Amino acid sequence: MIGRSLSQVGQQVFLKEPKNKKFRVITIPPSALKKLNAHRKTQDQYRAHFAESYQGNFIFSNPDGSALKPDTVSAAVSLLFRSLKLPKGASLHTLRHTHGSQLLAAGVPLTDVSKRLGHTNPHVTATVYAHAMPGHDDAAADAWEKFQKQGKQPAKSGRKSDPTRASADCVTL
Repeated sequence: MIGRSLSQVGQQVFLKEPKNKKFRVITIPPSALKKLNAHRKTQDQYRAHFAESYQGNFIFSNPDGSALKPDTVSAAVSLLFRSLKLPKGASLHTLRHTHGSQLLAAGVPLTDVSKRLGHTNPHVTATVYAHAMPGHDDAAADAWEKFQKQGKQPAKSGRKSDPTRASADCVTL
């Protein structure tokens, strides 16, 4: 469950709610869960060593359990990315965008990706990640072609037609 994040302003570190004020549950893939469990075992050794003076329950922590400052984690990741010769500016947030982009490119529904990323609505996701959804226009054209060949008419809405307004009804050509 994602319900808080650790933030830093200057040297001040604090927990805050997500931007949209909503907690969310995400599924962690087995490969990541395996790594997290191994990491937890290492932390358990530190927890036993520090006993009652062990602080917090953070994933990114010092041996005594205190949270690593977000700026420290970001700097370490940026250094790693530079050593891997990734483009300048690549960051932890870049990984978030990569995750969202790859999910959409793999065909995961926009609404599911939006919920996973914690966006307030799918419109936010569609706006930010539109580049990750290529080729869907071909699928739309194919679906329309199939629909037309079947000769089906869309169901009527039951509304009275108003000749002064543009019609929302579909027309078979």
